Amino acid sequence: MWKLIWFLLGALVILLTGCSSEDPASNLPQGGQYFTVQVASDTFVMYITNPTAIRLANENFQGKNRTFPNGRIEPGNGGFNFPWNWHYVPESVQMVEASIEVCDGRPSYVSDHVSDYVSVGYCPWGAKIIKVGK
Repeated sequence: MWKLIWFLLGALVILLTGCSSEDPASNLPQGGQYFTVQVASDTFVMYITNPTAIRLANENFQGKNRTFPNGRIEPGNGGFNFPWNWHYVPESVQMVEASIEVCDGRPSYVSDHVSDYVSVGYCPWGAKIIKVGK
């Protein structure tokens, strides 16, 4: 009987340690800001930490500029870019006025071609900030 109890307790410990409830977004660098971005009919969420990019993104939201995000992406939603299977690397995001064409696209297209965008970055030319904060 004790062998069965110890076996079940060991199995429970293994199960619980394998199922981490840690939110990936809790590992994000401090001092950043969330922005919801619209590209055509798609939207995505980015978290950026560069103070100049944060200022320009806020100005974009207010209609004061036509900059768009440009930065590296990684696979996985990062804990904040649901339902997409990619996210911006927060410290890499800049708000720019121009960029190369190869990194443009809709979030849904990026989702279908993540490995291509991981190598070149993502720069949706038609992006508009539609929400500041979570």
